[in-house]
Amino acid sequence: MVNIMEKNDEMVQKELKARMRLFRAAVKNEDKKNELHDSIEGSEVLIRFEVYLPVKNPDKFVDGLFLYMNDEGKIMSAEYYLKDSEGMKVTGLIEKDFKIVKELFQDSFSLEIE
Repeated sequence: MVNIMEKNDEMVQKELKARMRLFRAAVKNEDKKNELHDSIEGSEVLIRFEVYLPVKNPDKFVDGLFLYMNDEGKIMSAEYYLKDSEGMKVTGLIEKDFKIVKELFQDSFSLEIE
């Protein structure tokens, strides 16, 4: 039995490899680069806020949240991270956890873009 996350991870890795092949080709060839740029349908501005969570022993590890807001100030996505002496790990939040984080922090930050 394949875990859904494992299946999604495999799909993500497969698609990432395909995209990276495309990007490498575009870096080497100006026509392919222009073709890629012309095919991009659009983009979205996301602002990332980093929330440092309180920890009892910051020498052991620190953790926090990355909150991604759109240009209207709405939290669109969030990730949890943990940094220790080994490095940093980041993971997305499942939908029910994201809803809690969004409810807790939505009014904590203001954003004005002109």
